[in-house]
Amino acid sequence: MKNFFFFCILMINITALGFSNDGNVKVYDCFPFLNEVELLQVRLHELDDVVDYFVIVENPLTQSGNEKPLFFEENKEKFSKFLHKIIHVVGKKRPSPAYSDWDRENEQRDDILLGLKGAKDDDIVIISDVDEIVRKEKVQEIKDMIASKKDPIRLWLKMYRFFLNRKDLKTDMWPLAYATSYKTLKKHSPEKLRTKFAYQHSMDNVGWHFSGMGYIDRYAYKIESGAHQEVNNERYKRAYKLIKWARKRCKLVKIDETFPKYITDNFKYFEKRNFIDNKLPPNWKIRVFNKRQKTLKDKLIAEKK
Repeated sequence: MKNFFFFCILMINITALGFSNDGNVKVYDCFPFLNEVELLQVRLHELDDVVDYFVIVENPLTQSGNEKPLFFEENKEKFSKFLHKIIHVVGKKRPSPAYSDWDRENEQRDDILLGLKGAKDDDIVIISDVDEIVRKEKVQEIKDMIASKKDPIRLWLKMYRFFLNRKDLKTDMWPLAYATSYKTLKKHSPEKLRTKFAYQHSMDNVGWHFSGMGYIDRYAYKIESGAHQEVNNERYKRAYKLIKWARKRCKLVKIDETFPKYITDNFKYFEKRNFIDNKLPPNWKIRVFNKRQKTLKDKLIAEKK
C-alpha cells in the first residue's frame, strides 16, 4: 500500500510537469494545396513514418479569385499509398468582391480547422505551406518541446528558390512554419499563428522551403493564382528573368543526403520536370550570364554536332 501511495504521488508530479503519454498523441501535418504535385510527393514520403494524418486543403477558387480544378482530387491515385491517412478538405467558394485576394489566402489556411474535428487537445499540429517541409527527424523533438509547455513553436526552414539545388543567399532561413498543440490552435487560428503571433519558442534548421519550383509554367501559374497580385505581370513571368534571379541571388548546391530522401532517390524525375538547375540556359536563344556558362553551352553544342 505504501509503494502504491508513492507511485500515485509520482504520477501526479509527472502530470503537473506537463509530460503526457506520447503514444496517445497524434501528429497532424496540415497545409493548403494549389497544384504542387511533385512537392506533395516529397512531403508525404518524408513524413509518412512520423505523422498520423495529413490535412490537405483545396479551394475551387485561386487566391486571386479565378476558377481552378481540384488538383489533388484529380491526382489522388498518385497518392494511393497515403490515402488512408489523408484528410482532404475542400473549402467553400469565396468570390470577389465579397472577398479580397488576402481574404481567400487567410481563410483557406483557416479551413485547416475543418480537417481537425477529430483532434484532441494534446495532439500536435504542424502548419505550413505545402512547399515548407519539416524533416522527419525533427518531429519527435517538436513533440517533446510542446509536451514541456513550449507551445507554439516557430519552425525555421532552409530556403531554396526556383530550383531544388539553388540555396537562397538573401534569405537563409524561412520563418513562417510552426507547430502547436490543438488546444493552443483553437484559442487562436491557423492564420493568426502564422503571421500575427509573438513567438517565445523556436527551432532552427527544421526542414526545407522549396519556393517557386517547377520552372516558368508552374511559377507563372503560381503568380497568377496567388494573393500577391502586385507581381502578376510579364516581368515576373519570363523564363529569362526567373533563370537570372535564380543564378544571381541563389547559390548552386549539391543534392545530397541533407535533402529529403525522395528527392535524392528520384533525381532524374525532378531533373526532367525542371526542378534541377543543370547550369545551362533553358534554350539556345536565351542569353547566357557568364563566361563559364558560355563555355558549357559551346561545349554542348559541339558535342551535338
